[in-house]
Amino acid sequence: MFADKVGPDDAALMDEVRFFKEMNDADHNPPIITCKTVYECSKFTVTVFFLPQRAAMPLHNHPGLTVFSKLLIGSAHVVAYDWVRPHVCATGSAGRPTAMQLAEKVLDQEFTVKSGASWVLFPDSGGNMHRFAPGEDGPSAFLDVVTPTYSPARHTGLPPSTRTSPTTCTRKSSSICRERRSDGGTEALAWLQEIDEPKDLRISNLPYRGQPIV
Repeated sequence: MFADKVGPDDAALMDEVRFFKEMNDADHNPPIITCKTVYECSKFTVTVFFLPQRAAMPLHNHPGLTVFSKLLIGSAHVVAYDWVRPHVCATGSAGRPTAMQLAEKVLDQEFTVKSGASWVLFPDSGGNMHRFAPGEDGPSAFLDVVTPTYSPARHTGLPPSTRTSPTTCTRKSSSICRERRSDGGTEALAWLQEIDEPKDLRISNLPYRGQPIV
């Protein structure tokens, strides 16, 4: 696959490494996440995201999209959820359904470049709602191959396929709601609710200066 052959040099990430070293030395806060659109066609988009230390891509989803991801630099902690099927909505004090829905945690793992970290998110499975944070060893960068195509350069914040509905999610409480047994395994469940994009989230679109892809 194309993503398997891409490394940090191919994505021209050294500019970000130097830039964020200066920003970290200056204790810049909040950290700025950068993204580059490496390639775009009618069927898919290739994008690279660079997360400086202390930054995090908050819990968000990619409605209707399939995402192939590969870690390019450093390490990352990834937490991911999928909606429980059929959908389960929380009820309010009056017994009416609320905006909170039950989700299952399907991934909570540290990834490293040395382990050849890559994963796939599908529209309804694989952890389409996910959060990324760099590890303690420094900044991290990852490559996304997204289909159908979308262009992060046309979005000012998180990279869902549409800006007409909020897609950022938050847990109602800091603890897992409960655990249940299913097929002999343990599923971690939590209530998630769509919220507006965090005001302190800073994502900057940068031009891609690496090797052209044809």
